[in-house]
Amino acid sequence: MINFSFVFLLTIALFVGFHEAKCRKNTVSFQNKLAKSHSTLEVHCKSKDDDLGVHRVKFNGHAYKFRFGDDIFIRTKWDCVLRKGPKMEYVQGFRAYTGGFARKCGESYMWIAKDDGIYLSRNGKRVGQKLDWRKKKQ
Repeated sequence: MINFSFVFLLTIALFVGFHEAKCRKNTVSFQNKLAKSHSTLEVHCKSKDDDLGVHRVKFNGHAYKFRFGDDIFIRTKWDCVLRKGPKMEYVQGFRAYTGGFARKCGESYMWIAKDDGIYLSRNGKRVGQKLDWRKKKQ
């Protein structure tokens, strides 16, 4: 006789597998639009399991981006720190992505660093300014 818990776990595994095949990865990107200073943007992002290291994005250069799938049991979170300025004296730390209670598929978050603040565009739609720069205390 087949154990009910085995059948239940097998059903869940099959459902997750089929759903995973259809689910496109999410993307978080960072663009440098620091027009006044033309300074380099420094980006450092981490999740619970991954540290992506420090990346430098040149003014009007290629965006830095990373792709990932949502964890279905633990809400995926990406925390990032952006720095700018000749001595990287302007900084802002924030949560760049938070997964939902249901898996998100194909979401796109574009963070745009400008001289007056940090802006967000989600799924190609401009959200607006979300954060201000803070100057580090020396």
